[in-house]
Amino acid sequence: MSIPGLPVEGSPQSYWQHEAQKQQVPAPSEPLPSSCDVAIVGGGYSGIATAYHILKTTSPPPSVFLLEAKDPCSGATGRNGGHLRPDYLMGAASNSKRYSASAAAEIVQFEARHLDVIRALIKEEAIDCDFEETESLAVLTTPGQVSMVREAYEGLRQVSPFSNSLLDVVEFYEGDDAPQRTGLREAKGYFSTPAARVSPYKLLTALLARCVCIGLSVKTQTTVVSVENSGSGGHILKMRSGETIVAQKVVIATNAYTPALLPEYKSSIVPCKGLACHITDPTGKPIPKLHAASYAIMEQDAVSNKTGYNYMVQLDDNSIVVGGAHHKYDENDPGSWYNNVDDTQLIEPARRYFEEDYMQRTFLGWEESGARVDRVWTGIMGYSTDSLPHVGEVPGRHGVFVIAGFHGHGMPVIFLAAEGIAAMTQGLVYEKTGMPSLFKTSRDRLDSERNDILAGRGIRSTKE
Repeated sequence: MSIPGLPVEGSPQSYWQHEAQKQQVPAPSEPLPSSCDVAIVGGGYSGIATAYHILKTTSPPPSVFLLEAKDPCSGATGRNGGHLRPDYLMGAASNSKRYSASAAAEIVQFEARHLDVIRALIKEEAIDCDFEETESLAVLTTPGQVSMVREAYEGLRQVSPFSNSLLDVVEFYEGDDAPQRTGLREAKGYFSTPAARVSPYKLLTALLARCVCIGLSVKTQTTVVSVENSGSGGHILKMRSGETIVAQKVVIATNAYTPALLPEYKSSIVPCKGLACHITDPTGKPIPKLHAASYAIMEQDAVSNKTGYNYMVQLDDNSIVVGGAHHKYDENDPGSWYNNVDDTQLIEPARRYFEEDYMQRTFLGWEESGARVDRVWTGIMGYSTDSLPHVGEVPGRHGVFVIAGFHGHGMPVIFLAAEGIAAMTQGLVYEKTGMPSLFKTSRDRLDSERNDILAGRGIRSTKE
């Protein structure tokens, strides 16, 4: 029986999970001890990375126990699009206008560091995870999109620190030959930025195995249902089974499922369902090579005029992982995606959108390719209502930390955010961690009435 707001059983495997599980051994699951120094709830990117940083940077390391409701990386970590794509431009322009240029630049620099840090991690730990650095093409398919991006690009270039060198890696282009430059039939322009492609499932399950080797204890198929103060400086974590464990420090790394354990986040982090798929040629014929291994594509629906955002990577065998298609469902059926933790059910308009010859109708040279969708899945993302992650000590809960709300953009954010959380469990204050100031969770943010999630999809701009 499922518990509202917590993971459900029976989720279809993503492409990453299906391929990697052919060769990977499941993580060990240990008996639950009566107590530990640090309990981490959530066996995805955030939880595994936090455990890694704690165990690698403390001597002697504390006892760390990781609790996962299903299997490691069974949630959004193992179900995302495979993008490691720092946001150099559009998010920066929005944050610069809403907050300040310096605060926006903090986030850009933080995200950009992930390319170097993840590359170094993969080398140090000898992880095979299909990592490839590439440029990412953000393709614009209407004149209005081109104008919007041009304004953002030119506006940022006028302010420090973006005017110094931060945007040097961004190339903006508009012109009649945009289709030839990008491969997209309807392209009117684009901007390119540094990025990488990676199998998130392979990366994080390998990192988990490394954590186990250096002292992490793991218990899977164990759903935490509450976290309460023990009254003696620690915290009692209660399982669905009735078992308990007492921890001195607790890290809630459950992203979309955070409100089920921390009710104060109920209106600030919302579980939102997305859909992705894998496209290949079932006959085994060669598939065309794209202009880049990473794409972000802005499209506009011809009937509703709604703008959609699709994200895509091309793998070594030229097959495609692509997701998005928000403009095909959005406000028409918000219950199918908003505040929804059921990843066993597909979003049918998005499925049809990709299954109806998406590559053939979108890309030049794919018309006779025979490319077809061979696997479709959904994933539950933790969207924050102010578009920023919640990272730090939970307001009013000393010794309980949260790392969640990545808005579908966790790959270039989480590893270093987890480093900051790991340091905080050992006594460092947020301001000394090097994390962007805007990421810090706070009572003011929890009390805010903003709802960027629904506002961005034309529904409403406030919380319920």
